[in-house]
Amino acid sequence: MSTRYSTQLQSSAITSITVSSSSSLDTTTPRDDDNTRMSPASNARVNSPTSFLIRLAMRVSRARWFIFLRRVFHYQNGSRSDLGANPFESTTWMISELIALLVQITVITFTLALSKNERPIWPVRLWITGYNVGCLLSLMILYGRYRQQDVSQGNGFTFGDIEQQQQRSREETRCSHLMNRCRTLLELFFAIWFVIGNVWVFDSRFGSFHYAPTLHVLCISLLAWNALCYSFPFLLFLLLCCVVPLISSFLGYNMNIGSSEKGASDDQISSLPSWKYKLIDETSDSDSSHASNDPECCICLAKYKDKEEVRKLPCSHRFHVKCVDQWLRIISSCPLCKQDLPN
Repeated sequence: MSTRYSTQLQSSAITSITVSSSSSLDTTTPRDDDNTRMSPASNARVNSPTSFLIRLAMRVSRARWFIFLRRVFHYQNGSRSDLGANPFESTTWMISELIALLVQITVITFTLALSKNERPIWPVRLWITGYNVGCLLSLMILYGRYRQQDVSQGNGFTFGDIEQQQQRSREETRCSHLMNRCRTLLELFFAIWFVIGNVWVFDSRFGSFHYAPTLHVLCISLLAWNALCYSFPFLLFLLLCCVVPLISSFLGYNMNIGSSEKGASDDQISSLPSWKYKLIDETSDSDSSHASNDPECCICLAKYKDKEEVRKLPCSHRFHVKCVDQWLRIISSCPLCKQDLPN
């Protein structure tokens, strides 16, 4: 008797559980439908800022300063067999150095002229004067580098005797070695001068802010600028090896590829043919000129639906308009066969 009652209780409990579960499923299905109905609006809200961020990342990755920073990082950390041209000898870098040196020399000269009455405890005027002399020497070395680069580029197109060309190449190598030694000695001088300035400024025994505030602020500004220059390789490493990969993984857009590949313009994309997709019954034998034989879009991996906009590339591959337009703005080639778009 006990076994019968236990089996009946178990069966009744099972039926009650099934009924309750079915009722709970019935009650939860409308919520799921509501969620699915609300999902397109929420997705549109979420996708709008992400698309803006992707476009911003595309512009940054194609900017000249970002490409130049990648060249600098590759030259400093790349293999010796594939370094390419030295970005520090480019015209852009030399112009930036010239502007920085001229600004420093001008500011130091005016500050020394305006602060004649200040009497600091430690020889801050001597340190600033030595720094200014180093900037003048750097300006002279910069001019020598520019002249050497100009001469080397001009000699590349001249024709003459082999002996004269060999003699010129020897002179160029001697000048380059001499220029490199001068640059090394000047960098060593700035490093030692940077340490001395830090000791004199931040040591409490040589505190001279109350006696010479203008010179003290100028000295701290020059030390901060040198600290920023010395930390440039580390900051570049953080930007290209930490910040850029994080942004790329968050947005799903590789900024390194975007900096090397150029996307198509809006005029090129709009010139490509597009139409609304039309489903064809398998039983019907009629063919449409705008019907697609591809079952799905290879970018989003979703099947084509009726009245969806489809775009055809010159290689006869078809994709969703939204998918392929976003792709072509990043890379102007087919996602499947890699055929470039005509200019």
